[in-house]
Amino acid sequence: MKIIDFYASDDQNHWLSEINKSDWRAGKYLYELLRDQKLKDLCGESTKALLLIDGDKLISFCTYAEQDDVREPSLTPWVGFVYTFPEYRGKRRVGKLLEYVYMLAKNDRHKHIYISTGETGLYEKYGYQFWKIMKDAHGEDSRVYKTDIVSMDYRDVLGTTVSGTIDRPLGSAHPRHPEMIYPINYGYVDGVFAEDGAEQDVYVFGTDQPLESYTGKVIAVYHRLNDNEDKWIVSLSGETIQTEYILEAISFQEQYFMGELYTL
Repeated sequence: MKIIDFYASDDQNHWLSEINKSDWRAGKYLYELLRDQKLKDLCGESTKALLLIDGDKLISFCTYAEQDDVREPSLTPWVGFVYTFPEYRGKRRVGKLLEYVYMLAKNDRHKHIYISTGETGLYEKYGYQFWKIMKDAHGEDSRVYKTDIVSMDYRDVLGTTVSGTIDRPLGSAHPRHPEMIYPINYGYVDGVFAEDGAEQDVYVFGTDQPLESYTGKVIAVYHRLNDNEDKWIVSLSGETIQTEYILEAISFQEQYFMGELYTL
């Protein structure tokens, strides 16, 4: 899976066709706006139409825009047209799009991200909180959600040496989801407790063999944006590991969450 911007795609006709397959009135409207080249006129010149794709299949889509159907210039940016195709629902795939939007907004130095919706109980799963009722462009009430963009400080953790227990060794199955096989050793730091009240979880890099215990250096922290659990990344040798490699290695579990990686 990967995320692309419709406007940067070399095959816009194909992705237009895929968007048009959505069983959602707003999805059809997005298709028309893109087809007629009117989306940026409505939402701002910097608007992106983000597509989560798997090969030539469209999984989810959304927009990242200056404005949305609540026309309040002081509030920006907005996520809009959020949709996942039925066959991909239940795996929080749209969370990967919202995670990507979060990174875009953070790079653009925004403090908050907003969503206007009629849904209740959906965006809370992705770290958004109901903010207030506002009028949309048609004068109707809309529920506005927002999430804060944060910068975490892990200076007291990064670079430290920790020891602990591996309770889910490489090659073992998740205790509640046996279809999930751990491709990396996963455990906790003995005697160090996290926000959830349990001992601090770690992903341990540096061996292709299952472990029972470990000692290593914390080289990164994966901060979940929609959960209260951080995951420490431990290197047995203490050597730095490329960000892309870490994210790929932990994606078997973290694909179901939103997060960002803090490194030394």
